Amino acid sequence: MTDLRLAALAALVLVGMAFLAGVRLVFERPPGRHRYRASRVSAAVLLVEAVAIAAAPVPPGRALAAGGLLAAALGLFGWAAWTNRHRRLGLAFAGRVSAHVQTEGPYRLVRHPFYASYLLAFAGGAVAAWMPWVVPALAAGALSYWRAAREEEEGFLASGLAESYRAYARRVGMFLPRPPLPAWEAYDSTPASSRRPAGKAG
Repeated sequence: MTDLRLAALAALVLVGMAFLAGVRLVFERPPGRHRYRASRVSAAVLLVEAVAIAAAPVPPGRALAAGGLLAAALGLFGWAAWTNRHRRLGLAFAGRVSAHVQTEGPYRLVRHPFYASYLLAFAGGAVAAWMPWVVPALAAGALSYWRAAREEEEGFLASGLAESYRAYARRVGMFLPRPPLPAWEAYDSTPASSRRPAGKAG
C-alpha cells in the first residue's frame, strides 16, 4: 500500500505556516498584551493532527481527500485576505468591533471566512490522520472559533451596525453557505438605510 504520510504532513505544515504569516500580515495586533488564544488553539490542533499522521500510513484516497480540504482552506484564507487587503482586521478575542460590515468576496458565502478556512484545515488534518483521539482536539478547535465568531457578532449587534448585521446574518451562514432567500424576502431583510437607489451599481 502506498504511504503518503510525508505528503500529508508537508501539506499540513504548509497550510499552518501560511496561516501564521497571514495572521501577521492581515490582522492588526491590539494595544497592550494579547494572549493569541485562537492561534494557540489552532497550533495545538494542527500539532495533534501532525503527530497522528506521522504515527500511521496515509493511503492515497485519504491523502487526496485531505489535500482537497487543505487546498480549499488555503484558497479561502487567501481570498478573504485579498478582500480585506485595504483594511486590517482585529484578532480573534481582541474585543474589537469593526467599523463596517464586510460583505464582499467570500463574505458573500459565509460570515467568517477566515474561521471557516481554519475549520477546513482542521478537517483536512483529521481526514489524513483518521485517528479517534484527534476528535477531541478537532472539537476544541471548532468550539474556540465558534466562540470567537459569536463574540464578534455580539459586538456588531451592540453597535450602530446592528440592523445591517442582522440583515446580513439572515442571508449568509456563519461557517457554511446558506441557500439563497427568495428575492422578495432578501429585499425585505435589507435595512432601508442600506438599500441603494435603483440603477446604481456598486
